[in-house]
Amino acid sequence: MSDILMSANDLLDRLASDVPPTVLDASLPNSPVAAHVPEDDRKIPGSLEFDIEKVFSDREAVFPHTLPSKEALEAACQGLGLTPDDEIVIYDNRGVYSSPRAYWLLTQAGFKHVKLLDGGLPHWLSLSLPVQHGYSVPAPLSSRPVLKANESVVSVDEVYDNIPQQRFKLVDARSAERFSGAGPEPRPEFPSGHIPSSFNLPFTELLDNGYFKSREEISELMRSKELYPSDHLTFSCGSGITACIVWVAAELAGYEHLSLFDGSWTAWVMSGRHEG
Repeated sequence: MSDILMSANDLLDRLASDVPPTVLDASLPNSPVAAHVPEDDRKIPGSLEFDIEKVFSDREAVFPHTLPSKEALEAACQGLGLTPDDEIVIYDNRGVYSSPRAYWLLTQAGFKHVKLLDGGLPHWLSLSLPVQHGYSVPAPLSSRPVLKANESVVSVDEVYDNIPQQRFKLVDARSAERFSGAGPEPRPEFPSGHIPSSFNLPFTELLDNGYFKSREEISELMRSKELYPSDHLTFSCGSGITACIVWVAAELAGYEHLSLFDGSWTAWVMSGRHEG
């Protein structure tokens, strides 16, 4: 599925068409978890705010960035005027960071025409393309769109039960230092380390200066980690954001049997199973 990605110039052309795509900004605010970015109000023209933290997550959940219920997701999409048949382009302000999470949320809910702006807002700005200040105002739908339930999510119990059985390969997108326990977690109250029998594929190894590496490079890297297209892969990270980067990379490389441990390392630690 190499057509997942769109370049800035291609998006510029599409925005000038008779039926331009819906542009979603899925940026996350600055925090200790991700690289700091300048805070200003420059947006790609027509951008709507895809608020992962406050709207497109379950705010009542124990874990951050938890998948919202199907009904809550339908209501959030209604508010932004999104239907499954819309052409949608998603970006974020770190190049490639949180936009894959929005891609995963929408595509797993049944949206058919979703792309990611490779390189994100930094790529757009580097070409001195037009910007607007602040977000555009959405046109809400009169009724909720009918979406699919997300069937790709794996629970803590399923991850635990998988350790001896290995029905799927658990792929951890965190850094090698966090995975090994040699480096700290961004959340100081959490220990580092990894789930037994998991594989480490840091999301940064799949990117090159905020852009996805080529399909061939991604495929070679994944095979070098003993992750093969015939495998069922389940992705994990700290709280379900960067795991989606690896999900997209796997799609780009032609992998099809994919799932997501949505609570990721946060859920594992809070379950107490890391102490076993």
